[in-house]
Parts: sequence; C-alpha cells; structure tokens
Amino acid sequence: MKIKSLLTVILTLIALGAATGGGYALARLMPDIGSAASPNLPPLTRLDLPSQTQNGITVTLESYYADASRFVFKVKATNEEGDAFLDHFSLKDESGIEINSSGGSNSEGTNPFRSTIEFDPIVPSNTERFKGKLTFASVTSIGDGEVIKQFSFDLDLPIHPALTFNPKQTIWANGVEILLDRLIITPAYTQAYLCYIRPTDADWTIGYGTTLLVNGRVATVGTYGLLFDSAYGDGSKGGEPGWTPPIDNGRCVKIGFPIGDEHPDSLVLTIPALEQSPPEVISDDDLARAYEILQAQGIDMEWHTVDHGAYPEYKKLPAGMREYEAYRQFIEALGYIHPGGWTFELVLNAKENSQPKFSTSSYGAATPIPFTDEIKPVLTMQGRVRSFDLSPDTKTIAFATSKGIVLSDLDGNQVRVLNNNENFFSVDWSPDGSKLAAGSIRMNADESGIPHVIVWDSAAWESMYETKGEQEASIPFGTVAWSPNGKSLAASLHDRGLAIIDVGSGKIIAQLDDFLLPSDDMAWSRDGSRLLATGDLGFGFRRWRLDTNETVRLYDPRAGSAAIQLAWSPDGTRIASGHAGGTVCFWTVSTNQCDGLIYAHQNMVSSLAWSPDGSKLATGGGVIRIWDTQTGQLLTAFGLNEKAIYKKLAWLEPDLLISLETGYASDAPTIVRFWDLITRNVLTEFEGQSGSFGG
Repeated sequence: MKIKSLLTVILTLIALGAATGGGYALARLMPDIGSAASPNLPPLTRLDLPSQTQNGITVTLESYYADASRFVFKVKATNEEGDAFLDHFSLKDESGIEINSSGGSNSEGTNPFRSTIEFDPIVPSNTERFKGKLTFASVTSIGDGEVIKQFSFDLDLPIHPALTFNPKQTIWANGVEILLDRLIITPAYTQAYLCYIRPTDADWTIGYGTTLLVNGRVATVGTYGLLFDSAYGDGSKGGEPGWTPPIDNGRCVKIGFPIGDEHPDSLVLTIPALEQSPPEVISDDDLARAYEILQAQGIDMEWHTVDHGAYPEYKKLPAGMREYEAYRQFIEALGYIHPGGWTFELVLNAKENSQPKFSTSSYGAATPIPFTDEIKPVLTMQGRVRSFDLSPDTKTIAFATSKGIVLSDLDGNQVRVLNNNENFFSVDWSPDGSKLAAGSIRMNADESGIPHVIVWDSAAWESMYETKGEQEASIPFGTVAWSPNGKSLAASLHDRGLAIIDVGSGKIIAQLDDFLLPSDDMAWSRDGSRLLATGDLGFGFRRWRLDTNETVRLYDPRAGSAAIQLAWSPDGTRIASGHAGGTVCFWTVSTNQCDGLIYAHQNMVSSLAWSPDGSKLATGGGVIRIWDTQTGQLLTAFGLNEKAIYKKLAWLEPDLLISLETGYASDAPTIVRFWDLITRNVLTEFEGQSGSFGG
C-alpha cells in the first residue's frame, strides 16, 4: 500500500471521495498531500530508446533512475489529434513478474503529456542490472478512461546497489519498546524494519510525522507495509523473503522514505507517536467525550458515518487552524494517538558494516603452565583477591580483597592496606591516577551486607566520597568504573540499577533502575559518551547514552545466554561481549550487529580483554585463550586449570597479560599472574587466601 505523507488519514478516509459526495471534505482535509509521485527525486539519466507511435500518439521514455529499491521514469506523450493521456503503468522483470509493491505518478499537461512514474519493489533487487518491461496505455482520460493503445519498452538498466544494516536497536518510550531491526539504504531510498508490541489490541501503526534524516536531508514516510503480526493466525501475515521476524509476539512493519545516500554515514529516525486506525464505527459515547474536548479548544465538528466510510464536517475552527490540524486534535481526543518520542540515532559506515563475519566452535587445546615449582609469590595477602587494577603509571597495583584494598609495587612490597577487613569486590584507578575507587559489602551475614562505594585521594589517601547505603545486597557486589575524564564514577546499585556519580560534588547525575540483576561488569566508551553494562539477562546487555538518557539493548540469539563480560575495542568501533554459555560476540558499534561469533569456552566466559592494538582478544574460563579479532581464529591457549577460572584479564603491552585466577574449591588460592605471551610463562605472581569463586 502506497502512503504519501498521511498514514492514518488515508487508511481511514481513502474510500470517501466518490462514495459520500465528500470530495470537499477529503480535498480540504489533506491540502498538503500534493501529487502522487514522491518528492526528493534523484538525478535522472537520459534514456536513448526509440520513441513509439500508435494512432497518432507518440510516446518517448525520456529519462530514468534505478536502484535496488526505487525506479523512476519520465515519460512524454504527444497526440496529433487532441489531448494525450497515459495510465495503467506496470513494471515487470524478464520473468514477467510484477516487481512493484507500490507505484505513483505525477502527470502534468495534456498535449504534450508528461508523467513521472515511480515503482518501489517489495524486496530490494540483488542484481547489478534490471532487465524487464515498462508498459502503459494511452487512454481517453486519467482514471476510468477507455484504453486506446498499449505501449511497451524493453529495459536493460544498471542498478545502484543497496546497503543493508542490522542495528538491532531498541528504544523505550511511554511504556512501548520499538526495535529497529534492519535498514536497507540505496542512493535514493531507505527502508526501515520496525517491531513493537501494540499498546492495546487495536490496530496501532507508526504515526504521522515520522521522519528520516540521512546525511542532513529529511523526508517523511513514503511507503508502509505490514510484515508480521502475531494476532493474525499463525503470525505469518505479510512476511518477506530473506527476513525473519525477530519477535514471537507483536507486530513488525516496513516503512520507506524517498531519500537515501550512496555512502550514508549518519541517520536519525524519529517516530513521534503510534496511531490507532479509527474503527468503522465510533461509539456515540466516545464521540461525545471527544466533542467536549474539542469544544474546549474552539473546534466545532461532527463525524459522519456512511455506507462506504466516514468523514468529518467542520462547523467552526479557531483562527488560523487548518482542517487537517483539527482532525489531528479529533483523533487525539478519541485516544487514538499514543505519544512516545522514539528517536534512533545511528552512525553508519559501509566499510565497517562489511566487517568480516566469522563463526567458530574450535576450543583449541591448552598447553601446560611451566611455573609449578619455579614461581614463588612476591606477595601473599591475608584476604581472598576479588579484583585488581594497575595504576596508570604502572608502578602500583591495587587488589580488592576480602580483607580490604591492598596496594603493592610490582616487586611485591606492600605499600598500604585501606579499610582493613572490609569485603571488597572491585577496584579502579582514575585515568590520571589521582583517585582510587572501590566497591564493597560491609558484611552483616555470610552472604549479604550493606553496599559501600568509596573514593580515595591517592596523594593523601583520604576518603573524598562515600555512599551511605542502608539496604542489604547479596554478594558479589560493588562494580565501579571511572569515566575517561576521571570526573564521573559509574557504580552498580543494590536495587538492580546503575548510577553515575559526580565525585567532585558527590551527586548522582544520572541513573537507570530497570535492570533484571545488579550489573557486575561495566565499560565506558573511549569518549565517555556511552556506558556498557550487564544485568539485562533477557536481552544480552545494555548500552546507555548519557546525554540523552537513551538505552539500547544489544542481543543476538546465537549467543545463547546473558552477557556477563563487556569490553570496547581500543578504537571504539567494536564491542566484545562474553556470555554465560561460553560464547563471545564481536559487535560493530555503527550497526549494533554481532558480526563475529566465537564458541570460546565450554562454560562461561568469565573475563575478556582486547590487545592494545585491537587485533587480538584474550578470554578466560578454566583456560586463557587468545583470538584473532578479524577472523575469529584461535591463536593460542594456555594456563589450563580444572579447579579454577580466570576471573579478570588485563592486557598491558603487546606481550604482557595480567590474570586473576580464583578457585571453585575452598582450598584453591586466588592468584594474580603476569604472563609473558611470547613464552606463555609467568613472570611474577601475587597470591591471596583460598576461597571459592565469589565467596
């Protein structure tokens, strides 16, 4: 179905003109629709095809544009004997299949008669050329005129290709989540695949006023089609070859815009509201309530229902108000508009979008660890080691332990212990090393206590910020992460949320509260504009844009389980997510697509870290594995330990990796090791007390 600017109005009133004598109402209601052909016509190319003459009518195919999603033709007709009119346009491929899902024409003049004809294929073409026929007829008048002669032009045209992006981006607004599942972009057309749960059982569609901004140009909706709706029998209504609905319950639609770009680098899709198509009959009670609301706004109108539809009659409008604006107020008064404000902002890069895709299920084999009798810990601590962080100047390592924060130089000389006997789970140096943050549980029982976040000034080692929690949280708990500028601290909340704290003022400047579990891993983007966080078990993980407070849930069903580890690539263009079932996804940030999938470990991926140049990824389970991030190939594996897992990894130099090994068994020590990745030997290690992982 072709929709030129006005979705809901056309769905409601398209049949009214002839049936009701309501031409006045329809024409006056929609003064801005314009001609049937789309605006934003792309540059046309001259067509050197011979003209055709029949019964004194000469027809010329003057110019065209063709891409995978849009065909436009300009046709001229002259008649020696009188007016010339063309109608009944059709475009078919060389197999005789009608390729257009919708078409429009914009005619001007009578003799010569000129028409701009447009066709929008149901499914974008994947060929480099279009071969087929354009046919139409000369008629006595446009519409129901008598056919005089048929014309047919054989076509063999080059096609501009389409770029396909799979953002998988979701946005919540006013109780409704909309998923932007796919984008298909050509130089002159963009199609967006959207899925959502309808606010009620009514027929809710993407609302009027929806716009697309591509590389600085804006357009409104040109086409609209239903792809999937679980309310229709088996839910298969509308489907499309090559696309599978990503949801089991809800509705998926495809909307098209008559703009695009050959090299799109940015896109903003704005959906101001969902709109309900008015039913065939509106109840008297609903109309009475709507009239009361409208009269308070100075609008006096009546809604008339007839055999073939319905139409409004406007008796009085406020000065300057157009009838279409009054109609918008009418359907809003009826409750047929569900406002939201869903705005999808994407950075697109065709080169990144073509990121090499890979999938591997090769676990590889681990080599023995040659340190059993040779390496002795340079420092043995009293508490169980839960995490660590090396200072930016690489001179001091901080350990989060069950007995406080332990600071040591790399030779094993203990510098100090902060908050002795407090049960810490995370520790993080600020980027300039001037502050140290840590998260803990002040224990009340074996498995719970009061959450505590503390920040020290590393010059005097005095507390400069502390939370004052009162409600208990279960262990493990206390994830913290500094923003790149060192001014803000992200911290998990005991009530399943996240807080961003301005440490200077001590105020919470942003907060999210709708996670399924407290986040146990966070990662800032390198520019500090976004934060990744785990805790969304059903959707993988969350990406939070701080300036707009928008969140995106990233998930891929192939991952098979929730994300529990997250890391940005050094250049900020990719994200690695480690999952509870042992998989790792490599996400392209510009498309929100998992372009690489690795079956990295037989059990959970308990840690991961990018190499400094981004070419490799280290993952930890019961063994450490190193992967090529471009191909997904396993490069090496070492450190096999059947009674422990590698809880944390930090890649410092191309050939230096730090790991935290923590045991399942109560007699397994917690050990931080520095690995030489060339020899896979341990250079030094720090040891904490025994204790099962998480205890």
